[in-house]
Amino acid sequence: MQTHFKFLCMACTVLLCYSCGGNNPQTTSGYSEYEKPDTTNSVQEMKDYHYSAEVKVGQTRYTYDIVREVNDTLPLVAGDGGERYADNYIRLRVNREGKEIFNKAFTKNHFRNYMEKGFISHAILEGMAFDKVDGNNLRFAASVSYPASDIYIPLSITISPDGSYQITKDEVLDTVVATDSTETGE
Repeated sequence: MQTHFKFLCMACTVLLCYSCGGNNPQTTSGYSEYEKPDTTNSVQEMKDYHYSAEVKVGQTRYTYDIVREVNDTLPLVAGDGGERYADNYIRLRVNREGKEIFNKAFTKNHFRNYMEKGFISHAILEGMAFDKVDGNNLRFAASVSYPASDIYIPLSITISPDGSYQITKDEVLDTVVATDSTETGE
């Protein structure tokens, strides 16, 4: 009888501890409430990324690497609500048959001829991706945008087989600031 009483007491103690544990603020559950941290003084950053792939143009094999990283040496960009955003740089490397033909780190200033002066001071270099093969050239898409919005300037970087490049503004969309320009480089 005493054994049953001890077992009953232990079971009640375990049940009491378990039922009270739900009110403990240290308990982990699928839902929790918390005070949203003040982010107006912190700097918002995009995630770094690295993407590599291979493209064939006829019988010629190209490989490319696109690396985006936050650049803390560039000026911060201020949002409408007082948010501060770090800008990025994007390095594009292109190899043809294993030999490097193009290697450049882009910032938004490389694209300044394609946007209004007021736009660039409130925008960041957001991204770059392979677009398509254009004749014997490789075409990459890039965008400079207002942070955390859908307002951006679409750009194209065309790399020729000799490693020269040309930047052009891509098609103009509804939310894009319209300017005209073309830049070439060696």
